[in-house]
Formats: sequence, structure tokens, C-alpha cells
Amino acid sequence: MNDLQIQAQAYGYFLAEAPELLLTIEQEILILPNEHTTSRVHSLMRALHTLKGAAANVGLKTIERISHDFEDITRVFYNLDVEIDLSIQSLLLDGYTGLQECVDGLVQGREIDESEIGSRLAVTIDSLKALLGDWMDAEVSLPTAMELGFDIVASIFETTVQEQLEAIEMAITAQDPAEIEAVIQTAAEICIGLGESFELPGFVAINQVAMEAIRLHPDLLEPIALLALNNLREAVGIVLAGDRATGGTVHPDLLELTQLPAESLLTEQSEFDGDWSIEPHPTETMEFDSDWSMDAPLTEPVVAAPEFEETRAIASGEAELPAFRAFLTSAKFRTRNGISTDTQNLFDGILRLAWDWFAQSVDTPATELSLELLITSDGLADADYLHHWVRLLLAGLKKPSDTLSLQLYRASCVYQVVFAVAKYLAEMQPLHQITPEFLTELRSTLQSTVVEYKQQPPATLSD
Repeated sequence: MNDLQIQAQAYGYFLAEAPELLLTIEQEILILPNEHTTSRVHSLMRALHTLKGAAANVGLKTIERISHDFEDITRVFYNLDVEIDLSIQSLLLDGYTGLQECVDGLVQGREIDESEIGSRLAVTIDSLKALLGDWMDAEVSLPTAMELGFDIVASIFETTVQEQLEAIEMAITAQDPAEIEAVIQTAAEICIGLGESFELPGFVAINQVAMEAIRLHPDLLEPIALLALNNLREAVGIVLAGDRATGGTVHPDLLELTQLPAESLLTEQSEFDGDWSIEPHPTETMEFDSDWSMDAPLTEPVVAAPEFEETRAIASGEAELPAFRAFLTSAKFRTRNGISTDTQNLFDGILRLAWDWFAQSVDTPATELSLELLITSDGLADADYLHHWVRLLLAGLKKPSDTLSLQLYRASCVYQVVFAVAKYLAEMQPLHQITPEFLTELRSTLQSTVVEYKQQPPATLSD
């Protein structure tokens, strides 16, 4: 099945889904003035957001833009002090009517003047903004799942995502290669959009890798589809069990079909708190030798040697390593697929590298070299302090010939180790100053560094 046929099938899904979304939008607008609650606002927001995404998926720009504009307006109503009077309700219904005109025209196959509808509703949006006044600029706190009374992520995965998995299963059962390809393509695009909306990088990665595997191996459609289906089912189970950070892990067999071992370092997700894992390929080793250089195959990213010599001053921190290594393989850090020995050695090497840098560049006494040194300053967890020494360490490793990919890979490795240390200290040596907020900020730094690396060519020894 070619791209045009795939697009036609996605268009059919839109035409089937849009009328139901419009019905929800109309009902919520009619109810909202008399029942202005967080759950009502969220139901309206969810319908507009879903319609916007569905329209974008099939290139319906006018519907996408109108939905987006009214979604922005609706967000203001999360502030329950905003009064939704009849004037505001009337304008919201004008927006619904415009969307309905667009969808009805598509369903009935008749020509509509999208430009006129768009221009008309732009005036409606301006009128709503004028009526809402300063509320438009007020900061809005989005509701939590507890406040809503339901979990929107779980709700979507139990319905929309499950429907996509059922479609894949039916296509596999039919044993029609063209149908399998079309369904996988459509399902992956929908799931990628949802994964990005809910910030579930692992779930996005599974779908991306599945599409890439089919592109590279069109002769293996059925086994790839079955592998992807099982991988997605596992991911859905993880999400429904409470994961809101990754959305699953790409199965190694599926990843292998893409023949991208270096990229797999950043596509696969670790199980510790949903953070992105950067591990050696399971068939190869990456270790620091006594000169602080990493032995690795040409296809693997590497951390180059620093420009300073090894010191024996790290001996005082060595005593903490056995307990830290045990933590890395425990359920408290990673609930599934324990970290390999090679990765533990890699973590050890980076820790020794950091300690050695503190000893020689900051003149830190040997007796003060510890895991806590990497996280705290003056006894308190300090993000600015942490980022400062990491930047200096990475600057010491950098050579003029280093590519941006290699620099970002090094940063990703260091931040992953530092995050693991913070988790270890918070769990094993409860320090009140290592707060959830501190860990969240550190996690965000790690993830953003990984995302930036993914936008570059993979780092290699030749770099």
C-alpha cells in the first residue's frame, strides 16, 4: 500500500472520529455555564485537543487551527473564578458551529469556504479574548489526575491506544501484507502523537522503531508487526500500571532490525523513574582503563581521555562503590532488566573520573572525595553547583577536534551517573535536602541532553 492509500485510510479514521468529538464539544459548552467544574473544562479541552491532533494528522489545517485557538481559550476556564456568562457561551458555540461546518462539508463531500469560516472565527476568538480580559494573561495551573477524578493518560491508553492495537492484531490475523503496512503506519502515527503529547519518549520510540524496521525490511512485515504489537502491549501495561515518564522500552529484537546500534543507546529507556538510559550495546563492552580512556568498538560513542593524570586520591570514595553498585541493580532504582556488569563498570569509571577531577582541579582533599560531593555544596543539594562542576569537567575533556555529538554523549553519560548518585543518596542515606523537585530538575537536564544528542549524528571513535 502506497502513501496515498495510507493517507486515505487515516482520513477515513478522522471522518469517523470527528463527529463524536464535536458532539462532546457541543455538550460541554452547553453545560459549562451552570456546571463550571475542573472535570467539565478538561472534557472540553480533551475533545478539542484530540480533534486538533486528528486534523493535523491528515493535513486539515483549518480545523487544526480553529481547534487550537479554542483550546487556548478553554484553558483559561481551569481558573474556576472565571465567569462563563451567556456572551462567552454564545461565542464558544460559534466556534463549535464553525468546526461543525468544516467537518460536515468533509463528511458530505461538499465544497466549503474554509477561508471565510477561518476569518469569521478569528473575529470570534478576538471577541472572546476581549471579554476574558486579564484572565487571558493570568497563569493557569493545569489540574492533576486527582483533581479531575480520573487519569487522562490511562483513559486514552485504555481506549484510543487499545483500539490501535486491536487494529494491528486484526491485520496480522488477516495476513494481508498491504493491510499490515497500512495499519502499522496509521497506528504508529497516532501513538507517536499521543506519546509526544503525554511526554512518554519510550512509547514514541517503540512506534518510530517499528516504522523504521518495516521500512528497512518490507519482506518481514508480519513478524515485525507481531513483535511491535507485543512491545506495544507491554508498554501499555506499564503505562496503565502508573508509568508517566517513559511509556515503555523498545524491545531489543525490534531495535536490532533497524541496524542502528549507536542510536539504540538513546532510544531504549531504562526503568529507573522513567529516565533515559545510555548503555553499551549488549554484545559489546565499554570500560575505562587506567588512563581514563574508554575501550569501545568503532560504532559506539566514546568518552575521550581527560588531559590530567590519574591520582590515588580517589581511594576514600572507593568504599562507597559496592553499595552503590548494589543499588543500581535493585528494584529501588530499576524494576526490570538489571543493569549489566559492563554498565556498572562504566558508571564506576565515570565516578572515578569525577573524583579525580575534584582532586586535581579543585584541590579537594582525599578524605572528602565521596558520592555526596557530586551533589551537595555546604551540606545542601545544589543544582547550580552540580551543573557548574559538570560543565568544568566536560570542558576539561573537550578537544578542538571533538564533534558536538561526542560532547553531548559525554554530557549524557555524566548526567546519568550523577542522577543515579542523587537517587542513591536520597534512598540509602535519606538527606532531606535532596528533594523530589531537585531530582525532577536533574532528570529534566538528563532528558534534554539526550534529546539534543539524538538530533546529531551518532558519536563514534573516529570523532
